[in-house]
Amino acid sequence: MVRKPEFFHLKPEMEQSYCMSMAVRAGDYVFIGGLTSTDDDGNEVHAEDAALQVKRIYEILGKILGHYGGTPQDIVSEVIYYTVSATEFNETLFPHRQAFYGADGPSVAGMQVVGFTDPYIKVETTHIAYLPEN
Repeated sequence: MVRKPEFFHLKPEMEQSYCMSMAVRAGDYVFIGGLTSTDDDGNEVHAEDAALQVKRIYEILGKILGHYGGTPQDIVSEVIYYTVSATEFNETLFPHRQAFYGADGPSVAGMQVVGFTDPYIKVETTHIAYLPEN
């Protein structure tokens, strides 16, 4: 039986205003995208601290994975977009990634970008999790 994609909203009002879903399950995969450092109401937080933004993003990612019964080890791909220098990324952001995934992290691509739609955003991530349907 083929199932239609299942949309998950962590912050429904904010997500609907941007015409997006925080996560979408399609078969055995969950696509998680557009994660930024937001509070429970969808407001950007930690405007001047990219490291705290990354820490908050992984907290949010953990909540989304929990909804699906997943763990960090279920993430198979990650893209990190950042506006800080490569040095700052490696020295202050990367340790939060290591703390979240441990020794075995997913495939990853990092991309330094010029900016985002909100000047407070310094980091945004997308992820793909493999969570087989039983």
